[in-house]
Amino acid sequence: MKQILSIILSSILILLVWGCSGKHETSQDIVARVGEHTLTMRDVEAEIPVALGDSARAVFIEHYISDWISSQLIYDVACKNLSNIDYLNSLVEAYRRDLYAYEYRKRLSDERLAAELPEDSIQSFYKAHHDEFILQRDIAKGIFLKVPAKAPQLSALRKWVSSAADDGVENIEKYAVKNAIGYDYFLDRWVNIDDLKDNIPYEFDSKSSVLKPQEMFEHKSNDMIYLLYIDSCLHVGDEMPFEVARPRIIEILLNERRVSFNKELEEALYNEAVASGVVERFDVEMTVENK
Repeated sequence: MKQILSIILSSILILLVWGCSGKHETSQDIVARVGEHTLTMRDVEAEIPVALGDSARAVFIEHYISDWISSQLIYDVACKNLSNIDYLNSLVEAYRRDLYAYEYRKRLSDERLAAELPEDSIQSFYKAHHDEFILQRDIAKGIFLKVPAKAPQLSALRKWVSSAADDGVENIEKYAVKNAIGYDYFLDRWVNIDDLKDNIPYEFDSKSSVLKPQEMFEHKSNDMIYLLYIDSCLHVGDEMPFEVARPRIIEILLNERRVSFNKELEEALYNEAVASGVVERFDVEMTVENK
């Protein structure tokens, strides 16, 4: 641990001198301006939730821009009328400093500690606590395809999808390259069933068992055919498989190590900064009033 800390100290000290640079945008992607404040399309796109359709995406963008303009207008008025601006600025600066320090410590500890985290430690933790990891959502493994209703060899495709767990995968992949509008192979990983349903324009009944293991679900809508093969599934209340629980276990183990890592980091950084002259401490006379 000490060797790791000594390696990174020099880069940290450089960051102290350099500081952090601001973001610059060109006028080409600016979508709104309030006084000297500008909003770019890149800023908006960074906030757009994934898997939004075109219409929902357009609505989100419009609302985001409107909310940003309102927020900036109120901010400008507040700056002109509040009397404690200096105090508020000091709070903002303190929060900014703490936020940067927190994010950097977290990134640094994640990178260094994760590299030192043995796989057998993760597996041992899961074996000892597997009954504490309970699914909050239904998950499944399988294959999803979206193809035009007039696509060729649909009968063969249905057969391949139904036998996907055997030798149909290679045929499906070749077919998908030429004909599929959407294709997702997830026989080797667990995905949320709700996410699968969101890709199919069908009113699923939450109480029904439409999506069954070892069966293929098919739905036609707007000249498109949706094929979903569920190889296996687990439901809310079931124990999490190791591969699903693994990221959470890593976070738990990292949190246990972060406390000591951060303490060593702060001590090492302070000692190095004092030795190099970046930090100076001066004696402060303390007076105690007699009661």
